[in-house]
Amino acid sequence: MNQIIYNVTVGVSKEIKDQWLQYMREIHIPRMLKTGMFTSARLLRVHAFEQEALTYSVQYLAESRALFEEYQKEYASVIDEGYNASFRQSAPCFTTVLEVLDSVTFN
Repeated sequence: MNQIIYNVTVGVSKEIKDQWLQYMREIHIPRMLKTGMFTSARLLRVHAFEQEALTYSVQYLAESRALFEEYQKEYASVIDEGYNASFRQSAPCFTTVLEVLDSVTFN
């Protein structure tokens, strides 16, 4: 089975950028990893199309589609509630699911 990257793209208003980054680093990302469904997470800044908000991507790596689906079934709603309570209006997001077909590294 191929790995899955669960990608969350977020538009964060400049006024709450520091608060949002702190929440993601200290609460949300650790909460996601504690589910045991993901092996790693990356927090990235997207540099494109920015005007009123800053754009970020948070990527979570699952070793299989089955683990990602288990996350969706068992954990997503509770974790989403926590995020939405704090940031639904000021940092809206959308998600994409990416299947890793190949991975190449250079020495």
